[in-house]
Amino acid sequence: MKALFLGNVAAETAKGIRDRLPPGLNVEIIGDPQQLMRSSAAAADADILVTNHWRAEYPSAPRVKLVQSVATGIELIDLAALPPRVTVCNAFGHETAIAEYIMMVMLVWSHRFREIEGGFRTRSSWQPSWVQSGAPHGEILGSTVGIVGLGRVGYEVARRAAAFGCRIIAANRSAREPGKGVEQVFPLSELDNMLPECDHVVLCTALGPETEGLIDARRLALMKPSAFLVNIARGAVVEEGAIYAALRDRTIGGAALDVWWRYPDTAEPERRPSGYPFHELPNVIMTPHCSGWTDGMVARRWAEVAGNINRFVGGEPLQNVVVTT
Repeated sequence: MKALFLGNVAAETAKGIRDRLPPGLNVEIIGDPQQLMRSSAAAADADILVTNHWRAEYPSAPRVKLVQSVATGIELIDLAALPPRVTVCNAFGHETAIAEYIMMVMLVWSHRFREIEGGFRTRSSWQPSWVQSGAPHGEILGSTVGIVGLGRVGYEVARRAAAFGCRIIAANRSAREPGKGVEQVFPLSELDNMLPECDHVVLCTALGPETEGLIDARRLALMKPSAFLVNIARGAVVEEGAIYAALRDRTIGGAALDVWWRYPDTAEPERRPSGYPFHELPNVIMTPHCSGWTDGMVARRWAEVAGNINRFVGGEPLQNVVVTT
């Protein structure tokens, strides 16, 4: 039996879990997907694909029965390009890391940490302090946090934010019971009713037909002028031009963006993440899709991937099954 690890993340995963894979499993690692285009035999005899993307133009993989994603989202896997009766599984382990990131950026924003620390470091400015009777900065105690997408990450955010004394409300595509610190769960169709209540809007939803472009100019205008938006979902959940304009014009107070509309490739490894100059706006915290990329997450995700490969080889039920083609 053979497992093909495709892509840079899969290649690193293969190196990390090599000693945990079933004895006798043939492993091939292709870090650059373009190499696969020049080596069709690599996919032809693979029983397992470990990757976070698969495209119609890739060589045929007729024997594949398991696609194990090294990510949670599977939107880059073209299901129609897979042979029939393939089970596609994803991987998690990122919930803690992302929830901590969300709490961090909400605290950084509310406490004006970047502004105050930068001013004190570069200009020895005491102005934000009681020492010079400066304007006090904020705190998140008593603020309303609206979570869009109450799944694994959303519940971890709710639990942590509740411990900070925040009021938690949420919106979700499917019915969810409140609890775990959540006061109310709105149907996604009633998102317009939730947004005006929120001091922080946290996007944790999966990308799909119901959520693509979910946050547009109209919905941004429903938010408080002081609202802080956090997007760790997917860039396409938010309309790119609309959020840029809302931040530029201060329709909302600020945003932390960890997911984007453009990503680097081999031709442009330092590619700007958007066609708009978000980097020129002082009210945006920008990070390169790294909110979940912690050493703890990597260890947990590697364990999930290795476990599923062992289950597959051993004929045991798989975990984190998303779909069977």
